[in-house]
Amino acid sequence: MRQVPGSVERRRSARSLRLSATLSAALACSCGGLAGSLAVVDPVLAYLSPAAAEAFGSYAEALVVLPDEGASAALYAAIDTRAPATLFLSPLLASEIPYILARDGSTRVACVAITAPTPDPRLCAAVFSPADAASVAGAMAAEEAIRLARNASPPVVAAVLSSGDEAREAFVAAYAAAGGPGEPVVELAEGGFSKAIAERLRTMDVRVAYVSVPPDQTARWLESAFDGYAFRIVAEAFPADGLRPSADATIAWDLDATLADLAGLLRSGGSGNVPGRWKAEPSRPRRANKPVEVGR
Repeated sequence: MRQVPGSVERRRSARSLRLSATLSAALACSCGGLAGSLAVVDPVLAYLSPAAAEAFGSYAEALVVLPDEGASAALYAAIDTRAPATLFLSPLLASEIPYILARDGSTRVACVAITAPTPDPRLCAAVFSPADAASVAGAMAAEEAIRLARNASPPVVAAVLSSGDEAREAFVAAYAAAGGPGEPVVELAEGGFSKAIAERLRTMDVRVAYVSVPPDQTARWLESAFDGYAFRIVAEAFPADGLRPSADATIAWDLDATLADLAGLLRSGGSGNVPGRWKAEPSRPRRANKPVEVGR
């Protein structure tokens, strides 16, 4: 199983005591969820978002947070001890699904994933799509653009996406459906950071921007492509240490709503996939935006 990344590990000491207090109470707790169910959460998710770990516990009778070391052995030990009728798994445990299903012919598995797992009659998955995130961001960008256009010419709206045409189409469609003025500029950055694209966007005086790229590239795009007056929206599943201070809003996983949908599918006796839900979280009050010159 994947270990905690080095950058995360270096920040661990500042929060270790608080996390230990929060999660020790969650270990193997009785949570009052689906009858005969167990939720198992990987250590990376538990570190990045204790609230996400607790959300899993809301839908299971018991919750186990795996340790940093020996996580795989701890996972199967928890399964053998509890023999759950339904097993909830956090994202980094999705690779274990085929082995879990093969070990027992009756356990149902419910997981949260970034890519859709191989279908199985006993498997339910909530899959988070960058296109769905782009739809939420497009609607939010339109709202901000409409606000700015009340006192000036329609602002330039732009998006930088690493996830391809589906996300681009979703952003543009949601922006238009929400009544956004003009047509947004969308740049695809599937090959990583591009100085040429960043410089091109910088010359456009973009006032509303959406950036959905790998987390280690987000700050570089924000700083290089847009000035400090732009209303900046970023996509990040679980914003580390709170929302990004350099962004005005974050499009994040709505894990509570997603797990509710997943639990509903389980209760109905169904299987297959449901879409993971995203939510827009403002990170600070709206600032006075740089005026857009009339007739620009």
